Amino acid sequence: MRARRPVPLTGLIALTGLIAVAAACGSSSTNGSATGDTLAIGELPATVATAVAAGDGSGVTTASLAAGTQAGARVRGNKVILIGDSVMASTATRYGGEMCKALVPLGWQTEVDAETGQFVPWGQDVLDARLSAKWDVAVILLGNNYLGEQSKYRFELERMITRLTPAIVVLLRVTEFTPNRRDVNAVIDEMATAHSNVITVDWAAVTGADSSLTGADRLHLTNKGRARLAAEVAKALGKAPTTSGECLKSKFTDDSRGPVTGTTTTVSAGHTSSSVSDTTAPSSSVATSTTESTTTASSSA
Repeated sequence: MRARRPVPLTGLIALTGLIAVAAACGSSSTNGSATGDTLAIGELPATVATAVAAGDGSGVTTASLAAGTQAGARVRGNKVILIGDSVMASTATRYGGEMCKALVPLGWQTEVDAETGQFVPWGQDVLDARLSAKWDVAVILLGNNYLGEQSKYRFELERMITRLTPAIVVLLRVTEFTPNRRDVNAVIDEMATAHSNVITVDWAAVTGADSSLTGADRLHLTNKGRARLAAEVAKALGKAPTTSGECLKSKFTDDSRGPVTGTTTTVSAGHTSSSVSDTTAPSSSVATSTTESTTTASSSA
């Protein structure tokens, strides 16, 4: 082992000064944003997404994604496609555009192709129509709508990854609002182990730790949740290799299967209460609205 050289006193003094300056800057940044959801143009979030680079053999998304292993550091272009159901759709431009707000300043040409009520096989339809555009990065959030058939989910998700390769594929672990969504996340972890171009982001852990991100159904996003989802994706992507970011027009926008607002049902005192989370276009205030009805509603994305 090579012996360490002694550090001159002048070096220590200079280092101390640098540390003091860095501490002051960090304090100022913290005071400037109480929630951590608002970022300056082109600024990355202060902490890196809870994620693990694929191919490390762990299949567990608990390690921080180190700078330099983010998607932007592993590609040459700046085109990213985001594929998902109503949870992802709520970040599209037709609902306020949180995803483009987060990614375009980082240099990404961003296309959100997400619709309500879609299951993982629908991802093949998106790729049939849009794969020829040659994406550098793909972000997938599918599995909130799940019929409990893990083998079929695995087949369809892996097929998407294979078709997208060599692009970097970012998989978001789904919110575990029901126990069987753990089966979905287990498959996502498997994909991270099996494919070197896959990065996973633990959205399940993020929403599990902060109930204010989702509505009464514990799945669909509040306005705060949409901003947080976009921020987590931005952390995983990092800055694009080029800086000509653009919000591209979505090619899949059919939300006729249901709203991006989530519903949940509770029964008490002889009546049914249906709660709806507010995930409509942002207004001056963020709220969760609740309405009463006598019908039973189910949660789907």
